[in-house]
Amino acid sequence: MTDPDHDLEQALASLRPRPPGPAVTARVAAGLDAAPTRRGVVIAWSAGFAAVAAVFLAAFVFLGGVAEAEAPTYQLVHVEQSRPDVQFFRPVRLTDGSFARPVRVRWEDTTRWEDPRGDARLIHYRPNDQLTLLPLETN
Repeated sequence: MTDPDHDLEQALASLRPRPPGPAVTARVAAGLDAAPTRRGVVIAWSAGFAAVAAVFLAAFVFLGGVAEAEAPTYQLVHVEQSRPDVQFFRPVRLTDGSFARPVRVRWEDTTRWEDPRGDARLIHYRPNDQLTLLPLETN
């Protein structure tokens, strides 16, 4: 082959690494068997303290825990409905030829609930507005 890369590939494929010498093997073994450094000891102690703290925290949360506040128990204190405001409008002619009078009625409902153990109050205010047609009979 005349390809210049072919010769380079063949040369690289024929290369075989030499085994490491005994000095390299001895140094690697000595590095692996070395006594733990001071940093390793500090990390080990810190991990132990963190594990003990996690156990105490889990015991506190799951066994004793923080008591949840009781939900308020509301009691009905006051109910009020305002007088209705009635408005009559002029009669209108419907599509079938009959007449009807539009009437609007407005009123407000207010309900108050309180928790006797504290200052919790719930006030439900609901305005109402209804519009209807009253049929008129003409003779």
